[in-house]
Amino acid sequence: MFNLIKRNIYRLQGGKQSLYFSYIFFILIHFYSIYAFSQSGTTEKKVSRPAYLNIAVGLNSSNFRDFATSPLIYSGKPIYTALSHIDINEKRESHFTLSYSFGKYKSNFNQHASESKVNTFSFNYLELFQLKKLSSSKLNIKIGGQLNATVNHRENTELFNNSEGVDIIATLFGSAKATLDLSRTEEKNKKFLFIKYKASKRKRTLSYTLNVGILNSSFRNGFAYTSPSAPLNEDDFFAGYEFQVFKGFRLNSALDYTIFLYNKNAIQFSYIWDAYRTGGHHDNFEMAAHIFKLSLLFSLK
Repeated sequence: MFNLIKRNIYRLQGGKQSLYFSYIFFILIHFYSIYAFSQSGTTEKKVSRPAYLNIAVGLNSSNFRDFATSPLIYSGKPIYTALSHIDINEKRESHFTLSYSFGKYKSNFNQHASESKVNTFSFNYLELFQLKKLSSSKLNIKIGGQLNATVNHRENTELFNNSEGVDIIATLFGSAKATLDLSRTEEKNKKFLFIKYKASKRKRTLSYTLNVGILNSSFRNGFAYTSPSAPLNEDDFFAGYEFQVFKGFRLNSALDYTIFLYNKNAIQFSYIWDAYRTGGHHDNFEMAAHIFKLSLLFSLK
């Protein structure tokens, strides 16, 4: 895989190489300036941030289309699971997330049904820093970056020799997050029908995160899934795969409502929207997902 990447890089003209390295340099400077700006004027000593283990399960209502094999749209509602480690306070937060989605997608066109089994693995790292000038006691604004690597494995027997495909999509995002404090600061006496009860103090937050793809790349077959390695008796599944960088599009967002419990744990309800498209002209891969998930956050500190 790495030799393939190196060969593609060496094929570039000198002017294109300079342009790509300029882009990378610009991105690094951009994120460094974000970090410096967010930390400017800060003289406080470093403190330990609260940490959580996040276990999530949900439903991934999504669809995809692969022009390399068929222009048909496949739709499904696979199961979504995720495991995260979160370090977070008002000034900074870090997320490491591993997620796995599995299930069947179906397409029904012209009285012909086709089914594709899809497994999606994803690694995500998010780093955010507070913008003091835009934040207040009730509204906290953070900016930073996110790195995501997604692997799709699809199997569709209707495609015969092209039945199995694997795509790797990697994206560097620019990220922004707004968190609204909805905590109940005083106990209140309430009534539901004829039942009286007391609403105790409770910490609650509503947050929205937006991630915009800055550097989009993909590693996939140039056209269809057919590999020349089989007729040549060579065991090389990725033969014919192409690495494309600075091509494609990705955008995602997350809306989270979090309720903190008295034992320092928390429950979180989330809606995640994610859409991406690989680079290319006639062999693009597209996927859009609406994920509804329930998370249990277990305090580690």
